[in-house]
Amino acid sequence: MDDVSRPATEYRFLDWRYEPERRRLVGLAGEVRLKPLSDRLLRRLLDAPGTVLARDQLIEQVWTRREVNDEVLSRAIAELRALLGDDAREPRFVETLSKGGYRWIAPVTRVVAPPSPQRIPQDRAVNPAARRWRISAGSGAALALIGLGAWLHWHRSQRNAGDPATLAVGLLDARPLAADPRLEYDARFDGIGRVVYIRADRHSDISEMVLVDTASLAERVLWQDASALRYPTPSPNGREVAVARRTEQACELWSVALVDLRRTRLGDCAPSVASGMEWTDGGDALIYSGASADPLHAPGLVLLDRRNGTHRVLTTPDLGEGAHVDPRLSGDGTQLVYASKHDGEAQLWQTDWPRLAQRNPLLKRREPVYGHAFEAKGDGLWVAGDLTRYRALHRLRNGGEPELIGGRGALSIDLALDGAAVWSEAIYDADIWLRAGADAAWTAIARSNRYESQPEFSADGLRVALISNRNGTESVLVYDRRDGSVRSLPLDPRLRWVRPTWSVRDHSLIITAYEDRHTRLYRYRLDDDVPRIVPHIEQGAFHGVELADRLLYMTGNGTGQGTLMQLRQGQTQAEDVGLGSVTAFRASQDWLVWRSEGSPSLRAAPWPALRTVREVPVDDKGEAFALAGNALYFLDQGNLWTCSLPDGEPARVTTQRLPNGNGPSLAASADGALAVVTLTSLSIDLMIAKKGSGSFSPGGK
Repeated sequence: MDDVSRPATEYRFLDWRYEPERRRLVGLAGEVRLKPLSDRLLRRLLDAPGTVLARDQLIEQVWTRREVNDEVLSRAIAELRALLGDDAREPRFVETLSKGGYRWIAPVTRVVAPPSPQRIPQDRAVNPAARRWRISAGSGAALALIGLGAWLHWHRSQRNAGDPATLAVGLLDARPLAADPRLEYDARFDGIGRVVYIRADRHSDISEMVLVDTASLAERVLWQDASALRYPTPSPNGREVAVARRTEQACELWSVALVDLRRTRLGDCAPSVASGMEWTDGGDALIYSGASADPLHAPGLVLLDRRNGTHRVLTTPDLGEGAHVDPRLSGDGTQLVYASKHDGEAQLWQTDWPRLAQRNPLLKRREPVYGHAFEAKGDGLWVAGDLTRYRALHRLRNGGEPELIGGRGALSIDLALDGAAVWSEAIYDADIWLRAGADAAWTAIARSNRYESQPEFSADGLRVALISNRNGTESVLVYDRRDGSVRSLPLDPRLRWVRPTWSVRDHSLIITAYEDRHTRLYRYRLDDDVPRIVPHIEQGAFHGVELADRLLYMTGNGTGQGTLMQLRQGQTQAEDVGLGSVTAFRASQDWLVWRSEGSPSLRAAPWPALRTVREVPVDDKGEAFALAGNALYFLDQGNLWTCSLPDGEPARVTTQRLPNGNGPSLAASADGALAVVTLTSLSIDLMIAKKGSGSFSPGGK
């Protein structure tokens, strides 16, 4: 008899074997790696064979979110049936009961393993700096990722619409490459079509470098380490793999020989940036990101010559441009593309190799970019990034506009010589938690299984505006603290809507919209539901904050740095506030707090003089700070702090919830309420599309 008191390690039903710990289905035709939603749904059905599970019961137990409806459940059941080859009209596995719910009808055998004598300590220490480096591919602008159901629905809509870019590359038949619940990323092909990638623990810095045969799926672990391994790069001759190893204080370059797994230390890489590398000269040289030349420059590209052990600096970017990362060479070795990355956004540059005589930008403006790769033939470049309002794979050709390929959630990309593609697909779930006061409990607001971020309290503290990508791309929601209601604003879904702030003049919202390649400020009055362009503000304005006597905003199209401008009430011409290059700011009626380019401190100054009267050193380089009246809240050394401006002593805020989301992840109201963004769950899985699957043909016209 099954021991139903203990979880099963394996389920067997008809021709299938299901392994829940690995989220893997194994059948006669091979194996299928399940996404988290399908995995939870299948496991719930298998744990109650023959039992009618009501629709409301399934929604509550599988999604655990209020916003899921019957349509979402029906779509998830249909996708699970498609994986199993089941027919709703003549079901073998899942039976639909009219107005009743669903029932698993196939015979199930549960396999229960004996209790394990070992457990992983739950309080194991995590190195925060190294962990942030390990998953830093997920940083940038507000994340626009979707789950399995919406992903499949989007792909089907592209198939039905006959989108030429999508059909040309045929990613509809992409499948998971590995079957492991850990994080999988940084995949690269070697010369014979195998894939080397990094597999990492979710709760520590333990990682391993893995080589997998894409035909047999046989895996070989090349290196296991307690530190974070990143960016494995196979050599052209197939004899070794270069990889970066991150410790708490350093970044090291290593080579691992495939014959005997012997490791050789090659040198040091830039400790402050996460960057890929590229072999050249037939494997005799390696291009990578080295340390900054001096305090006035960001990390640049360096060439390591293995023949004589020399390191030659190739580029020395200014701090404002950002670090030069992720070098990639074209198939004929004549062109080099790399990214200049700053605050999670990047410009791609193409230059001739090895002369580096002239470089050309490939993007019209900085974008969240996470990886790129040349097509094996032609001059096309595939880019993983937010180039068309949400994160996916895109193609850049001949200086044209980015063409959407597919692969939503892509954090990396590599292309094989035969045209196969491999990438990491990430799904993030972040929630906003609200605490009404120091002694109050934390409550999640506007929860969904998508990414909620960028909270902002209204002046009276009764409402919270926030960003969510639950509908595909970013849009604005308003949470009402009085009754707990959540209102989705009817904004144009073709645009990305970010950075909502409340005007103190008329309680309207000032919202930033991404229009094509530019940003623009809109005013949205809740009483008429019509967004209107804010007059007298130039295109490219970003993050507007309207005070009683002026409207503040940044220039730079949301690139992470720019000039802070102000438009005084009654004026038609904006003026420079005079703070130089600014990367983030917060404003109240009495105070302005900002971070200058390259500065580790937050600076505070009163209106209208704007002479700095307080500098607060912080180790958090993101936007986890908030201003409510004269109370400043900020994240530093893994703790939340507050101080009163101008000269109050910092006091630690006792809390079990710290902001760890992207973009603005902390908000405060005048009555002492706090809102923080916390990452609830994260999955990063490898996907592969082989040449010959569907109509896959990269580089084709």
